[in-house]
Amino acid sequence: MQINLNQVRAFFLAAKERSMTRAAETLFVTQPAVTMQIKSLEESLKVKLLKKRGRLLELTGAGTLLFGYAERMFEIVDEMEHVVSRYSDLSGGSLIIGTTRSFARHLMPGLLSRFQEQFPGVKVSLEVGSSQEIADDLMAFKYDLGIIGKLTYGNKLRIIDYSKEEFCLVTSPEHRFAVEKSVSLEELKNEPIIIREEGSGSRYAILSLLRAHGVSPSVLIEAGSVEFIKEYVIKGRGISFLYVPEIELEVKMGRLRSLSIKEGPILVQTVIAYPRNVELSLPAREFLQLTTAME
Repeated sequence: MQINLNQVRAFFLAAKERSMTRAAETLFVTQPAVTMQIKSLEESLKVKLLKKRGRLLELTGAGTLLFGYAERMFEIVDEMEHVVSRYSDLSGGSLIIGTTRSFARHLMPGLLSRFQEQFPGVKVSLEVGSSQEIADDLMAFKYDLGIIGKLTYGNKLRIIDYSKEEFCLVTSPEHRFAVEKSVSLEELKNEPIIIREEGSGSRYAILSLLRAHGVSPSVLIEAGSVEFIKEYVIKGRGISFLYVPEIELEVKMGRLRSLSIKEGPILVQTVIAYPRNVELSLPAREFLQLTTAME
C-alpha cells in the first residue's frame, strides 16, 4: 500500500480545522474534492478516520493515530521547503569543502573570507586530509568541493586547475647546502629526503619533478605531519621540500634554511575538484565562480 500525500494533507487539514469547508478553502479546492480525498484515504486504509459531531468533525481512534503521524510529517515537509528555498537567494544553506592541512592553514582563509563577505548566511565547513583522501571522499559525495594538489584522479571527478603554490628545499642551518644560495636537483641524489605521506599532492609533484631530472631520492622517512618534518630537518636528519608559507617563521628565526633550485621554482599545481555528473548546490556554484574569477 502506498499512502497518497495529497489525501493525507486533506485529512490533516480537515481534522485540524474540524471542517471540510475550511480545509477546502486552505487547499483552494472545492469541499466535495476534500470529502472525496478523505473517503479514498479511508478506503485504502480500511478504517474510519473522521466522524461528525453536530456541524464539526471529530477524530476516531485510528484518525487520532494518523493525525499524530501527519502532523510530524508535515512539520518536516515545511522545514524542508523553508531550508531548500533559502538556497535560491543564498541567505542560508551550507557548503562543505575538503582540503589539505597546509592549504587549510594558508590558502583557504583568504578564499573563505571573501566568500563569506558576499554570502554571510551560508554555513561553511572545512574538512582536512591528504589530497587523495579528499578526492576519495568527494567521490563518496561527502563534500561539495575539494581544493587539493593535482594527482591522477580518474574520470569520476571534474578537475579545474586553480593556483600554483610554491615549495622550496629546506635544510638545517648546519647542513652542507646551507652556505649555498641554490642547489641543483642532481646534487640531491644521495641526500636522505623526508617526504609527505602517500596520497599527498606535493609528494606526487616533487617526486615527479625529481624523476623527470633522473633523480631517484634516498627516502629517509614518510610523514603526514609538517611539524614533524620540520623538526626532523632542524635536527639535521635529512632535507625536505615544504610549502613556502609553512616555513617562513622557522627561516626567519634561523632554525631552517630555505634554498632555491637551479632548475627553477618548485610549483605544485592545486585544483578544484568536485563529483562529475552531479549538479552543484548554489553555494558551491558561487564559491567556484568566485575562486575561478580571482585567477
